[in-house]
Amino acid sequence: MSDNYAPSTVVVMLGPLHFEHAGSADVLSVKITTVEDLPLILEESGKMVKPSSVDKIHIILKSSAISSLYDEIILKTFFEALKPGAEASIHVLGSVDMPVQPADVDEVRASLIMSGLFLEEEGKPEDDEGGWALTARKPDHATIDEEVEEDEES
Repeated sequence: MSDNYAPSTVVVMLGPLHFEHAGSADVLSVKITTVEDLPLILEESGKMVKPSSVDKIHIILKSSAISSLYDEIILKTFFEALKPGAEASIHVLGSVDMPVQPADVDEVRASLIMSGLFLEEEGKPEDDEGGWALTARKPDHATIDEEVEEDEES
């Protein structure tokens, strides 16, 4: 990997998922298929991004992989790489027969908050096929300052 490589988007796929991006040089695609692979792949991937260089991270997994492959260390690995105000989206894939329920993503929801991100929105995507999407944002200094002011006023 060259020293000039600076992806602006990170896509992390957990489990047996297949995703072919359009070959864009600014997308870092990370595939983790087993829990044993998680630490090494994240360590290597974390070295490929620079601090405050990533606009978006997408984590994609099947609902059946939440308990076996999902780990908040994924968010922690890329947190410093996210620009202030950057978006983190977690896409949990379900099926029409077995749709994802809000309680199914409790661990995911908690990990977003515990990693320092602000949960903005969650629910079934418009093209609902039983999935669930959670979107959070890395706070910027203006957001933090506004929240402190609101707390002081109340």
